[in-house]
Amino acid sequence: MSLRAVLLITLQREPGTGYDVLQRFKAGLAHVWQASHQQIYRELDKMRGAGLLDCETVPQAERPDRKVYCITASGRAELDAWLAVPLGPSPVRQPLFAKFFAWDAWPADARQQELVALQEQLEERMQAYAAIEQEWFSDPQGLTPAERAPWHTLRLGQRLTEAWLAWIEEVQAEGECVSGSHAQ
Repeated sequence: MSLRAVLLITLQREPGTGYDVLQRFKAGLAHVWQASHQQIYRELDKMRGAGLLDCETVPQAERPDRKVYCITASGRAELDAWLAVPLGPSPVRQPLFAKFFAWDAWPADARQQELVALQEQLEERMQAYAAIEQEWFSDPQGLTPAERAPWHTLRLGQRLTEAWLAWIEEVQAEGECVSGSHAQ
């Protein structure tokens, strides 16, 4: 998936400023895609240059002018084309996994710190998912199929994060057993 496709999806329903897009990311797409505000603004500018977006400059008193982006017919065509083509498999690029192939050389303290830090990040992610679910999907059964579709991605994110947390517990438990057996 590209940031361009995500921005087109974000702007398909309603025009918005770069700030609006960033807020939509935080509110509803945080579990699907991560992008910094610099990446978003850069890509919006490129998309405008490519004719995928129009930009209306709205003057403001005592503040910089607002740039409101809306999707063009070309942008809609690009989004439709992207939606029509099945995605290929996504490669798993997880640097942490590489460290497991150097288990004997990986200091136990560093390994533990890394796993604890990852566990904390994942627990924070679960809290973020819970907040998104509460705000946007508190009654999934009452949603239309189109409104419910993003809820399914949230549920997948929750399940994958739960699997990661369980995996960390397994690795930590095995590490304790291995460390304990060396001490005997």
